[in-house]
Amino acid sequence: MRLRGHELDLALSEYRIEPRSTSVPPGPLLIVAHNRGMLTHNVELERGSLDSTERTVLATIHTLLPGASEAKRTPPLAPGRYLLVSTLDDQTTLGMSAMLIVR
Repeated sequence: MRLRGHELDLALSEYRIEPRSTSVPPGPLLIVAHNRGMLTHNVELERGSLDSTERTVLATIHTLLPGASEAKRTPPLAPGRYLLVSTLDDQTTLGMSAMLIVR
């Protein structure tokens, strides 16, 4: 995991997103996801909470095969709490989520 200014590197593996929690300054963010696992994974940046049925998707990194990486720039992020989740199958319920705090 590297965090340089407005760039966030994520490591995806079986049912984990690393780092599990991190903070960044307000503004646009470049999310770089690396699939380090043996299964396919994706990542969505969402506004809302895990227990809410109403979450807003702000950015999506589509399905990554094992060993693949992809980068996605987000819109400007305001201070608050955001979720990083994998929406494939039941990966989110198996623990594949992380918290992003913008402050």
